[in-house]
Amino acid sequence: MIKALSVLAAGAFVSQTTEYLPVGLLNQIAEHLEISGAKAGTLITVYAWVITLSVIPVTLLTQKIDRKKLFIFLLGLIAVCNGLVMLTDSFIMLLLLRVIAALGHGVFWAGIASYAIKLAGNMPASRATAIVFSGISVAVVMGVPVATAMGNHYGWQQGFGLFGLFSLIIMCFACRWLPSAHETVRKTKPSDVRKPALSGLLCLLAGVTLLLITAHFNSYTYVTVFLPGIAGVNADVLTVLLFVFGVGGACGTVLISRFALRPHILTLAGGAGIALGQALLLTKLPGPLSAGGVMFLWGCAISVVIVGLQSWVIEASRDNPELASALYVMSFNIGIGAGAVTGGRFTGTGDYSDLFLVSIVLSVVGVLLAAAGVLGKRGNAK
Repeated sequence: MIKALSVLAAGAFVSQTTEYLPVGLLNQIAEHLEISGAKAGTLITVYAWVITLSVIPVTLLTQKIDRKKLFIFLLGLIAVCNGLVMLTDSFIMLLLLRVIAALGHGVFWAGIASYAIKLAGNMPASRATAIVFSGISVAVVMGVPVATAMGNHYGWQQGFGLFGLFSLIIMCFACRWLPSAHETVRKTKPSDVRKPALSGLLCLLAGVTLLLITAHFNSYTYVTVFLPGIAGVNADVLTVLLFVFGVGGACGTVLISRFALRPHILTLAGGAGIALGQALLLTKLPGPLSAGGVMFLWGCAISVVIVGLQSWVIEASRDNPELASALYVMSFNIGIGAGAVTGGRFTGTGDYSDLFLVSIVLSVVGVLLAAAGVLGKRGNAK
């Protein structure tokens, strides 16, 4: 069981790093391809929106496929797309490779949590999800900083190639250690209509996801742009700060797996942490040390939000967790794309106060909406 969960976590690592790779390499990509930073940011936006459009139909089309075979195929797709990036100097070709990779990304994340829960036996769902989703934290701890460092010293294309190689290696372990599993979907009769409260809760969670993820990516997408201006750091210190952000995410994941808190508590706490981190950034940090503290808090908060929301969605729809997860992934990636777009409006101005204010407002509204969902659930229980 542990080996299988570890493989899923490693797959989550390369998959999530692939989505985030342009964040740390934004400046290098823009300079090499002679495009603006905002245009380079579309590599993140388009990736997210392709996932948004494809996740539900692709998830429905692949529900009868053995999860092991599907997982191995998707790892191979990541390996091929990242490897081919090393051979192109065209922005259009790079964008096309990102689109192809994104088509597999959505179904990967729609199925990984329910697959992990099946493999985990009697382990609490939030703990199994936290183990697999630790790959997200590792992606931020190692993936983004390592890719950024390689971009600084060897070229941004080598960063993509490295994670293509990692995906190939993990695919080999998946062939050996992952058990076969098929997604089972309970057929509903006309008389067996899902409770309005349940579908209402899923819609509410989609809204919370959209708000909190947009708040996060509104500023995180351009973290390498604004941190040098507000904290006075060079490229090497910036890489360290990205690493600190990831360490915070890893610590958040460890805390989740240790205490196995209820999903709504994780969501509320993580959302509040994002708002606090953005408020501290708004104060214009005096130096790298204080910037490191804020990045640690921010990284911890977003990892708690991600695991909390995913676990809450599965808890709210036990009959069809993959389809519910697909709705979550769709909302998540709309948030990524929306955040990249809104944040791009504030880059290049030299004053990022509005950038942080937007993130604060969105995260506070997201926390209030999540709290309303908790209170509504308790009211229905009474």
